[in-house]
Amino acid sequence: MRTTPLGTTGEAVSAICLGPMYFGSRVDRETSFDLLDRYYEAGGRFLDTANNYATWLEGYDEPKSEPLLSDWLDERGVRDEMTIATKLGFNYGDLPQSLDPELIESEIDNSLERLGIDTIDLLYAHVDDYDTPQEETMRAFQRAIDAGKVRHLGASNFLGWRLARANRIADEQGLTPYQCAQPRFSYYVPNRDADFGNQLEPTDELLSYCEYEELTVLPYSPTLSGCYGRDDRRIPSEYVNTENRVKRDIVSEIAERKGLNGNQVVLAWMAARDQPTVPVIGVSTEAQLEQNLAALDVEFTDEERRRLDSVETMGVFPWRE
Repeated sequence: MRTTPLGTTGEAVSAICLGPMYFGSRVDRETSFDLLDRYYEAGGRFLDTANNYATWLEGYDEPKSEPLLSDWLDERGVRDEMTIATKLGFNYGDLPQSLDPELIESEIDNSLERLGIDTIDLLYAHVDDYDTPQEETMRAFQRAIDAGKVRHLGASNFLGWRLARANRIADEQGLTPYQCAQPRFSYYVPNRDADFGNQLEPTDELLSYCEYEELTVLPYSPTLSGCYGRDDRRIPSEYVNTENRVKRDIVSEIAERKGLNGNQVVLAWMAARDQPTVPVIGVSTEAQLEQNLAALDVEFTDEERRRLDSVETMGVFPWRE
């Protein structure tokens, strides 16, 4: 599997990241191991989990994804080959939603124990915290890096100005900056009044900031639960608009011409963006995984690329040309 640069770290990660959100809960252990094995066999070396996956499901009060990954890493003996990303900041159990330094310290230790590893390769602030000063949060992350518990930092569900402000603080005080952003990002653009709670879609400002500062973008929900290529998955109501109808027709035409599934077209478009972009995929069957991985083999003609990109922008010019 080809790789994509991770920010300005000088390192690279697999061009498609596997997100085992429901591994160990909704997806049983045997199936989870099979999916992890197949991703590994395909050359995938990048796994993205979180400290709260998937505690919102009934009957799963404790995190299950991290412990399952721990078992797989241990049984397969591949820890040194993998880039392991996890996240903290969202509430679960008795923990509040917060990036308070004490919570950061304790949750890093909890994730390390659940994952059975010594160092988290990429740690995300899973959601922004407006009550805790950003300087305190960045300093807490730095202490974890200095202690060898964390290597790199990412920001998920951040507004562009908050990400820029955090990295400015890091730059001014000699702290480690965020190297990547993980927004709710797909080919369709949500309606202006769409409400996804704490899940934030990217704005042109966020994307142009990431491009200018060479931050990698790692979209979650890249195929919107497969709505581009599955008859049983309708376009979410938050995405029903004229622009997306045009995009739907473009994806459908290209998919039909190339003998592809629409989801593959979208993943291929995303992974081939000029701006370094690594889709984070969630799957529950090997057929879904195979289809998603095959997107990396898709090549677009210049005309197909022009058509796909012609309606990509969200109506706001980049803040800097």
